[in-house]
Amino acid sequence: MNFGRFPAMVCPWLENGSLTSYLECRHDTLKPVERLSLISDVAAGLQYLHSQSTVHGDLSGSNILIDGNGRACISDFGLSIVLTKLGGSTYATSSHAGWTLRWTAPELLDLQAPEDEDNPLYIAPKPSSDVYSFGRIILQILTGKVPYHYYISDGKVLSAIIQGIIPMRPNPPLVTDRQWRFIQRCWMPIDADESRPHADEIVEFARQQLDELQNASL
Repeated sequence: MNFGRFPAMVCPWLENGSLTSYLECRHDTLKPVERLSLISDVAAGLQYLHSQSTVHGDLSGSNILIDGNGRACISDFGLSIVLTKLGGSTYATSSHAGWTLRWTAPELLDLQAPEDEDNPLYIAPKPSSDVYSFGRIILQILTGKVPYHYYISDGKVLSAIIQGIIPMRPNPPLVTDRQWRFIQRCWMPIDADESRPHADEIVEFARQQLDELQNASL
């Protein structure tokens, strides 16, 4: 507690660093089962957060850390909010600066000028926005590349998101038809007829993918 006015969160050291750097170093040597295990780890972590009425709000390849055994752990809860029964939050930040654009759900990008510059509108992350980011995480783990890797500038990424242009589909050997369909479900617009999957669904999807791969290798 003795770090100032507020409590500090102290996390264990994870030897393999962030998911993004881990994939850059190990992309050519990671086995399919290891990739699916990473997806399963992130899905389980997200399911736990949502079961505790907590939204992460900033899920990206930078704040998923990998331990010495190759297990993925969700970290960096600087933008997390705890939901209340009334739909509000007990904590919220007034800045969007922490979000990593390439993983961010489009509904969180407030592109309109505020009516009151001293009191800008805060758009609170929701479980469904975490799921959108999780879809980007699946793509990154399967391909080893960050979303929109073919765009160097964030300006082009932002333009694509505004226009509703999702990342290009990789070659089928990297992402199967079933995986791509599920990823696209995670990226459904919030006003679409089909909703994004819930946390329980993403855990089940990851489990089925692992089971199918392990059964195929028997």
